[in-house]
Amino acid sequence: MNSRKLENPHLVKQDDKWELVLERVLEHPREEVWAALTDAERIPAWGPFAPNRDMTTAGAVRLAQIDMPELETTEGSILEVEAPRLLVYEWGPDILRWELEEEGPRTLLTLRHRFADREQAPSYAAGWHLCLDGLTGTLAGKRMPSMAGHNAMNFGWQELYDGYQELLKDIR
Repeated sequence: MNSRKLENPHLVKQDDKWELVLERVLEHPREEVWAALTDAERIPAWGPFAPNRDMTTAGAVRLAQIDMPELETTEGSILEVEAPRLLVYEWGPDILRWELEEEGPRTLLTLRHRFADREQAPSYAAGWHLCLDGLTGTLAGKRMPSMAGHNAMNFGWQELYDGYQELLKDIR
């Protein structure tokens, strides 16, 4: 089995879509986590894309994939913003929902990624795992290497993918 600690993902079928749910407790106040999730200049330090604007208001947003030059910039739309607890946006055909709950001085982050192709679940879980590692490091003040796009392979993406594929295999 996988030597890395995996998240405890949930995968749920909703109508004709799937929803991957990942949770992580962050050792930082909700306002700090919110800023890292919504500040256009901070997102590329941990995330899979660079937005063309802060993600603090509803409306159109362009999301340029990190370290995958063969992919075009994706048009998205910020659907809901309730600072500092909820951010929902479209990333191409997918919907990402970020929920932040205060737990004393810490924050429980819940990411809900809604998508169509069930077979992508382990890939998404592995990618978001690396992004959340990057977010954790960034919030701790570390200068994190990009672990997104093609670069993810250098940070254990395949091992994570294999582990999540095993964890999620019986969910259909």
